[in-house]
Amino acid sequence: MFSIIVKRVVALSALVMLLSVIASAQTSQIEGNVKIKDADGTMKPVAGALIDIYRLDIKGHWDVKTDKNGHYIRLGLPIQGTFLFVASGPGMQPTYQGNVRISQVPTLDFIANPGDGSTFTPEQIQSLMKGGGAGSQPGTARAPSAADKAKADAIAKENEAKLKEGKELQANFDAARAHFVKGVELQKTSDYVGALAELEQAAAVDISKHKALLEVAYKANAQIAEAHYQIGADLYSVKKDRNGAKSHFEESLKSIKKAIELASTATEEPNINNELIMYYNILAKDAKVLVEIYRVNELVDDSIKSLDKVQAIDTTNAVKWDLAKADLYRFADRTDDAVAGYRKVLANDPKNLDALFNIGLALLATNPQESVNALADFVEKAPPTDKRVADAKNTIVAIKEQFKVEAEKPAKRGRKP
Repeated sequence: MFSIIVKRVVALSALVMLLSVIASAQTSQIEGNVKIKDADGTMKPVAGALIDIYRLDIKGHWDVKTDKNGHYIRLGLPIQGTFLFVASGPGMQPTYQGNVRISQVPTLDFIANPGDGSTFTPEQIQSLMKGGGAGSQPGTARAPSAADKAKADAIAKENEAKLKEGKELQANFDAARAHFVKGVELQKTSDYVGALAELEQAAAVDISKHKALLEVAYKANAQIAEAHYQIGADLYSVKKDRNGAKSHFEESLKSIKKAIELASTATEEPNINNELIMYYNILAKDAKVLVEIYRVNELVDDSIKSLDKVQAIDTTNAVKWDLAKADLYRFADRTDDAVAGYRKVLANDPKNLDALFNIGLALLATNPQESVNALADFVEKAPPTDKRVADAKNTIVAIKEQFKVEAEKPAKRGRKP
């Protein structure tokens, strides 16, 4: 990283240019990847590569490093002006791109040749800046007026403040991203308690500062939800701590709702619907556990509304979400709603084994004939390896003994009670 001294603007023409380029207070971001292209044409990401960013029309310098995947993102850059980007890093030759306008190039990738990890000298940087800068040509000899100088000083002070603000924003983002990455890595080792501590710090960002912080927040909340779910599953299944597990399932549901709330505002993100679908999957399994095991039936109606929302964006999997809604109704002993839901699934997918098995269970108390028909249909269509086949056969026998009914022939099945 080099300290570059840019000549003070003294010519009137240069002063006018300075006023025009700093007039806008907007900031933006840029991101990209740094890769090394080996002799055989393969690409390898460069972790820890340094991206030095120099503003060419006025004084300004920022920097950022790539993550382990060779990806970088720099926040808080002025949307106006032209920039020189210099990339250097381990195992690569330094490279650069000049005359970059952030408003036109939101993504900037670097493909470098293999090298010794050296950097450009300060003299080389100066030469690059002179060759690619917009404000390097001398102006007229006339000095600015006192009023013009006062305006230029005020603008320069404002620019320094924005540089400081941009650096603080980047520092906050880098810290949040570091906590997020560490949390995800801890989850991979099943250290969910340790992961929670990191992910909660990642989620505690001021989302109003930048959309990149918003992204960190909703992704961190989704990971928090998953960590709580895994802790709850371990407490329930392994440690047999039913009550202790419940609080974690509740926290999981709370966090995933927060993730959905935040992600739903990121309408400019091209892949946000895919993110939301993943989040609604977590919500569905949280609600299922809390209703089926803990009988928190008051969650059903709100959960059904949430599943309606995801069904509207995940239209190719409409049957899946209809099945999830029917299951919630069944767990809450809302038999009529459950049966209607399963019938809707079977109308669109007659061979859906989950719907056949579950509608058989749902109808057991109210319509034994329809129950045994559905279970018999399930047994016929399910593979022998399906563990539910034995349960279905045993239930059919029990229905026959208790209610004196047998499964009707296939031609008669499907009649509604």
